[in-house]
Amino acid sequence: MAGVRMTGLASGLDTESLVGQLSEAYQKKVDNVKKQQTKAEWKKEAWQSLNTKLMDFYRGALSEFKSYSSYRAKTVSGDLKGMKITAGNNAANGTHKVQVLNTAVAQMWTGKKINTGTYTKTSYEGAKNGDVALSDVKDANGNSMADTLKNAKFTISADGTDYQVDLSTKGYDDNTKIDTIVEDINNQLSGSGATVSFENGAFKITNDSATKTTETDTNGKETTKYEGGHDITIKATDDASAALFGTKAGETGSTIKAATSDKSQNALTGTSRVNVEVKTPDSKVTSATKLSDLNPSLVGKELTVNGQQITIGTNTTLSDVASQISKMGVNANYDQGQGRFYLNASQSGTENGFTIGGDEELISALGLDLKEGDAGRIDAADAKIVYNGVEYEQSSNSFNINGLTIEATEPGEAQTISVGNDAQAVYDKVKNFVKGYNELLSEMNKLYGAERLKDMEPLSDDEKKALGDKDVENWEKKIKDSILRKDDTINSLISTMRNTMMGTIKVTGSDGVERGFTLSSFGIGTGVYSEKGLLHIDGNSDDSDYAGVDDKLMKALMDDPESVEKTLAGLGTQLYNKFQKAMGRQEGVSSAMTFYNDKTMDDDIKGYKEKVTKEQDKMTAAEDKYYKQFAAMESAMAKMQAQQSYVSQLFGNAG
Repeated sequence: MAGVRMTGLASGLDTESLVGQLSEAYQKKVDNVKKQQTKAEWKKEAWQSLNTKLMDFYRGALSEFKSYSSYRAKTVSGDLKGMKITAGNNAANGTHKVQVLNTAVAQMWTGKKINTGTYTKTSYEGAKNGDVALSDVKDANGNSMADTLKNAKFTISADGTDYQVDLSTKGYDDNTKIDTIVEDINNQLSGSGATVSFENGAFKITNDSATKTTETDTNGKETTKYEGGHDITIKATDDASAALFGTKAGETGSTIKAATSDKSQNALTGTSRVNVEVKTPDSKVTSATKLSDLNPSLVGKELTVNGQQITIGTNTTLSDVASQISKMGVNANYDQGQGRFYLNASQSGTENGFTIGGDEELISALGLDLKEGDAGRIDAADAKIVYNGVEYEQSSNSFNINGLTIEATEPGEAQTISVGNDAQAVYDKVKNFVKGYNELLSEMNKLYGAERLKDMEPLSDDEKKALGDKDVENWEKKIKDSILRKDDTINSLISTMRNTMMGTIKVTGSDGVERGFTLSSFGIGTGVYSEKGLLHIDGNSDDSDYAGVDDKLMKALMDDPESVEKTLAGLGTQLYNKFQKAMGRQEGVSSAMTFYNDKTMDDDIKGYKEKVTKEQDKMTAAEDKYYKQFAAMESAMAKMQAQQSYVSQLFGNAG
């Protein structure tokens, strides 16, 4: 409906209700199309759910059922000690003799305790003020910064004038203090508007060219202004000078803007910290302890791990050593709680062992001066076994020989094992398939044979308002449960499953005679008619109705496993291929990996949506027409009423 309509003023009619009644036929058409759209959407949702179950069965239980390897499981029997043995599908049946001579060991070292006391810790912290001599200033690594400060050079360009700062001309010695350097720099920058200061280990250049004034109005409110300032550009001659004053080396430089408010940026702070040495006695050894603090003579010495070198620097910590060793293929950790290094090879066996060499003093300081036979040293060893009279040696405890996986756990005497078909494992796989098959078939039987609903359609918005939420929910559930009733695709899939599983597979026996086998040959068949094709295994303890019947499947697995394998895998392959064909992609009809026509359904839903829009447009046009007609009637009646009133007034005046 368009706009706000004022109707019924002259006639007194409820035109809103009248228009609604006149438009009822149009509204019914809209509702009917919406119901068709809803049913189409529900049908697609139902198929999406069923498609997921079909795909799960196809990729899971059916895929395993069709695989010949599923029926070739082997089992190992014997009183095993010092070893674990599993048989692959290709393991040779019969007896085997196995003996573990030695198990594989990974090389492991537990270092000697090295944090037996305290030490004097050396650190480098930013100088708090400029009352520090050049002989005492250090960088973060403890190296002298005196030469860097003595030779710093930079240029400041301010308001068209260049101001050169060259500290190399001042003849500073090691006793010169930073305060003196700051004073000399500021003297050379006089008139530039730039000021240098030093605090908390860093030089800072501030643009002070602007004049700050404060005015107070008649209400006592203060206003701050910055006037007359100019930008300043600072260029350093070299990288060291640039780091000192927070700028760039070369022609580019950095610009310091003149302040325009209290919050504006108008300073550069050096990125190179000027530190002083701090000694902390009675410190405890931790993973962050530097070797240079434990013994200054260790700096520059080398440790070799598997022939690769680690050089100890001024700031190399115990943690750093562990980290660098680990990068060389040896797991390493410094445990500060125990005060020891722990090293171990990443894999067992002599080929995966490691060697430690280098400076003896350094090795001793790290507690790694272990001798053969020390309690903290376990050397690498290979695993050795004898299988059927042949000795095997390798770095791992897990041997793969002749289809067997032999895990050596402890040396011992020779043992005899037996390898045979694992009938129970195969039986369980067949049970798993039958369970999945029955669940899927039951679901499709239920959907296909759902109750027929007469005159039940999705509810319109007005119909929902007349019912409670629970009633609406129950109504919709009934329709959804029957939405795939008598669906042709479901019927086709049901037939495919049942017919395929009732098929016959030809198997040529060891005697050269070809025989036909079905599921029933091995005690697998359908139940009563009402189950509509569900499978049962005779003798299955989990199936109460068939548990007491002779177990033909287990007997066949023991007596003729090859016939069982070829029959079940053959039927499984046939069903798998038929499923694959059923979900083949069809251009414009269905997508790949779908058993239903999803694209057709999408097109139908889209068509219903478009039809709903058209029907709604028709209803709106009809409503507008009716309102115009009522408006014309109201206008005519209003004129007539006005004329009657005028005539009445005339007669009244005449009297």
